[in-house]
Amino acid sequence: MKITIIHGQAHKGVTYKITQMVLKSLVAKQDEIQEFFLPKDGPNFCCGCYKCFMKGEAFCPSADKVQPIASAIEWADIILLDSPNYVMEMSGPMKNLMDHLAYRWISHRPHGSMFTKTGIVVSSSAGAPPRGVVKSMARQLKWMCVPKVYTLGFACYTAPGEEINPKRKRKIEYKAEKIARAVKRRAARPRTGLREKVMFSIFRKMQSAPASAWNPTDRDWWVNHGWIEKRRPWKNNT
Repeated sequence: MKITIIHGQAHKGVTYKITQMVLKSLVAKQDEIQEFFLPKDGPNFCCGCYKCFMKGEAFCPSADKVQPIASAIEWADIILLDSPNYVMEMSGPMKNLMDHLAYRWISHRPHGSMFTKTGIVVSSSAGAPPRGVVKSMARQLKWMCVPKVYTLGFACYTAPGEEINPKRKRKIEYKAEKIARAVKRRAARPRTGLREKVMFSIFRKMQSAPASAWNPTDRDWWVNHGWIEKRRPWKNNT
């Protein structure tokens, strides 16, 4: 398996440790991993210039940082995002990266390989459960056409530098191992869900309509891949 990991923080705190619990049960010797730490490996803040949408992703002012991560996502069988709970949301660097990847949403120029990938999102908090954080990160992957995203979010009630309570740690390890097993099964037999097929159909019709002429870059992507006709990304993986 090929795994891309994107950490929404530079420090190796509780969220990072939970990710390692997942990887312990997920990764085998033969597996390949690409790993990024934000903000160090990430782009500058999105300036809203619209160049990625209107001209192409190569024209983004931060393309030199965005495209290595985008390529790693497209290369991987499994995509893992992690971020601590910062004011009930993902970290700023992670959100910024997602802003830069919006051109890969189903509504614009989805990459065909995404329709058969598997996602994992991980978060922790010191207090309130990080349900909103994992839901938000999972939403980003789903709009990029990842059909199945597993979520692992825990309130650990630990201050910086503290260890996770042993009882809670065992609970997290159990859930992490369970998710890892499910991900391996899914990755061995990848498939596209009904939701992705329905969404593809909706946006295929939109890209076929005369109104799509407002953005020829998006429309040409769909036309050149044959998606306006009979070709489908989950069958052709392009």
